Amino acid sequence: MNSFRPSGLHHLTLRVNRIKEADDFYQRVLGFELVRKMGQSMSVFRIGEQDTLVLVEAETSYDAQSRDFRMDHFGFYLDTPEQVDDLAEKLQEEGIRLISGPANRKHGRFFFITDPDGNMIEFFSEKEYATRPK
Repeated sequence: MNSFRPSGLHHLTLRVNRIKEADDFYQRVLGFELVRKMGQSMSVFRIGEQDTLVLVEAETSYDAQSRDFRMDHFGFYLDTPEQVDDLAEKLQEEGIRLISGPANRKHGRFFFITDPDGNMIEFFSEKEYATRPK
């Protein structure tokens, strides 16, 4: 299993209660670059050269009494879709259950697992990141 060598940590995804307030904080207050909105409830901010912080509005945000703030997942990128499939197979051989995937997405391939504490981890390859400097 020691053959897994991610190219880097690509993103952290945080669950937030009010996306508009969170966008304002990360963009205006912290100065992060908003690079993409995905619908009304997801924002992607660039951190450094190519790493990203993703904000996702919690499903409970409509209820003022309900608070949901936590890390949703973090993602490692791999260089090729074949590496995604190879790692998924190796993890399954180790007895790790895949939560989702491997599956294709618009520009690449991905899968999700959880660590022993239930933290969700994504492994993916996307054309946009295939030329990331090493």
